Amino acid sequence: MKIASLLSGIIQGFVGASALLSGAYMIVFPSGGPLGLPLEMLKGSPFAGFFWPGVLLFVIIGFGHAAAAVMTFRRLVVRGLAGAVMGIGLQIWIFVQVNMIGGGHWLQFLYFALGTAEVALAVLILLLRDAARSPGR
Repeated sequence: MKIASLLSGIIQGFVGASALLSGAYMIVFPSGGPLGLPLEMLKGSPFAGFFWPGVLLFVIIGFGHAAAAVMTFRRLVVRGLAGAVMGIGLQIWIFVQVNMIGGGHWLQFLYFALGTAEVALAVLILLLRDAARSPGR
């Protein structure tokens, strides 16, 4: 369970840090300039600029993953549940993003894969925790 928790915490920390940084850039530069995000990407979405997507990315994905990483590295009993929730949340984030602005960018594949790995590790952590609690094992 130590290796699964370590890998989970690393993924959560990486996703959290990158979402906090990217979200902050989107909030400060809603035109998308420094990140190379053209406003045309948002055509067909409910957003005119990157400010609100940046707020959502910063708060939900960034803070959420950072909090999950802290729970995981502190080996709190809720770390498996936190990892599952945040991994599924990341997958939903990418799914919605692809449906709103289109897909195919390598970062979308990477972050969806990280969300999938996060969910798989969370399930493993939960299963190992339950196995350790079961009498006679």
